[in-house]
Amino acid sequence: MRLPLFPLELFVLPGGLSKLRIFEPRYLRLVSIASEEAKGFVLCQPLAEGHTEFNIGVHCQIEDFEQLEDGMLGITIRGIKRVDLSDTSQADDKLYSAFAQAKPNWQLEEPPAIEDDLSEKLQQVLTQHELYEQHPDFFAYDDEYWVVLRWLELLPFSSKAKNQILFEDDFSTLDNLVHQLVSEITIGHR
Repeated sequence: MRLPLFPLELFVLPGGLSKLRIFEPRYLRLVSIASEEAKGFVLCQPLAEGHTEFNIGVHCQIEDFEQLEDGMLGITIRGIKRVDLSDTSQADDKLYSAFAQAKPNWQLEEPPAIEDDLSEKLQQVLTQHELYEQHPDFFAYDDEYWVVLRWLELLPFSSKAKNQILFEDDFSTLDNLVHQLVSEITIGHR
């Protein structure tokens, strides 16, 4: 299926939520296309800084719209699945689109036998975000897969690293990475 592309530093993975402020005409058109039959759009990162080649992204659905106080359009999006991108083109208004082919979902074969506070630390971080308060169905702190994906969204990775994460098919590699990185984080209580 051909979908519009939204190249953005924001990293949303399957199951993730985020809000976007839309003001450029090409992205207002993206919202219109994405809303047709709820087909969505692809959030993606260039393969390298300054390049406009896109090979992978996350298919997102628009969950909600709002008119912001500054007159811009606010949308709430949810990541659905990873997609491989091909046949990228750019319209006259500079909106990119590409053919999107779903990648297999990551599989968590067996939760690691690591006893740590990964979920507890995530809970401390997410309680500080008002977006998540509006979506009580969002939380799954007892699901290792969900917890790891939320940490991958939150940790400060480069565009190149974000693409590497999306290309990685072995979820245990991502799981181990998050456990290693988050074990070094100390979160203060408020």
